[in-house]
Amino acid sequence: MKTIKFYTLGCKVNQYDTQLIREQFIRAGFKELDNGLPADVYVVNTCTVTHRADKDSLKFIRKAEKENPYADILVTGCLAELDEVKISNSNNKITLVKNKHKESILSYINPLFVQAKYKQDSKHDCAGISYFTGHTRAFLKIQDGCDNFCSYCKVPYVRGSPRSKAISEIVIEAEKLVESGFKEVVLCGVCLGAYGKDLVPQSNLVSVIKRLEEISGLLRIRLSSIEPKDVNDALIKELQSSDKLCPHLHIPLQSGDDDVLKAMNRNYARTEYLNLVNKIRKFIPDIAITT
Repeated sequence: MKTIKFYTLGCKVNQYDTQLIREQFIRAGFKELDNGLPADVYVVNTCTVTHRADKDSLKFIRKAEKENPYADILVTGCLAELDEVKISNSNNKITLVKNKHKESILSYINPLFVQAKYKQDSKHDCAGISYFTGHTRAFLKIQDGCDNFCSYCKVPYVRGSPRSKAISEIVIEAEKLVESGFKEVVLCGVCLGAYGKDLVPQSNLVSVIKRLEEISGLLRIRLSSIEPKDVNDALIKELQSSDKLCPHLHIPLQSGDDDVLKAMNRNYARTEYLNLVNKIRKFIPDIAITT
């Protein structure tokens, strides 16, 4: 039996993506290792949001190389999309895997072995996850991509334009997680509040929440980070009335200085942010707001 290890850098979306990749390999007959023993295959899901993230991503690639110089090392994620030069190919076993949302990552290693093992499971579904390793709550990615183009941020260049998952697919995925024993999901996306704007017909985040609330056994729904402009009246009302949506919002605030916010292309001023917080607290006095 072939063995595999996973190293994940960065955000909840990256952690979700790693779980998606993990399930593909497990279904294909691989055994995951989480100890000091060398593996046959390593997957390093990189991050590039900061210089430190780049450095840490490269560190885990080198760690895999050192642990088994003969292993296949699949490097994916945001650094792989942005900067191939930083990822040296010192042992000719490193493979850059881009646009992993478009195809199975399995195609990059021993395709004949993978196809034979993978087809044994007629129920395989690359569209979503069914459990979440190492967590008591499951991250559920419903959206990817961003077109805000904040002046300091690389994300639109490595994640591409906003793309939303169909509500029907989200519900099926959430139901699988509940069947696996998860009672809480965290809805996440690169730009969570942009959910549904690219769909035909258009949808929105509140519509997703309302459908998930109907799932028996799903007790709690949380939201990951959401932009100030996307905290609208409909979402505030849902937070106020829902029995399953946890009363917490993480609303990014990079600076309290209007000139800095403008230079960052953040598209809001300090007063607008404060007014939003006051409005939320007016309707939901006990809500937790973090930034």
